[in-house]
Amino acid sequence: MGQAEPEQYKPDPDGRPTYAHADVDGDRLLVAPAVYLAHGQENPGIYFRTSPSGSSIPLAALPAFVARLSTIADTARQEAEEQQ
Repeated sequence: MGQAEPEQYKPDPDGRPTYAHADVDGDRLLVAPAVYLAHGQENPGIYFRTSPSGSSIPLAALPAFVARLSTIADTARQEAEEQQ
């Protein structure tokens, strides 16, 4: 049986990959795929939402965070292509 993904990788209600994190003092970060309209075109992107004071990620967690960003970016690209 495979390992379950970490809680911060829980997909959104539509099944898309996300990254949710709370730092040591409780500040939160959410990263999700985005498709936004610019100059009349749908563009893939990544949405970042943080607590008002921002949020920090330990350097030890950076490789996993960057890998998850790649997964989120791939999803945004696919969604943008499907909307064209």
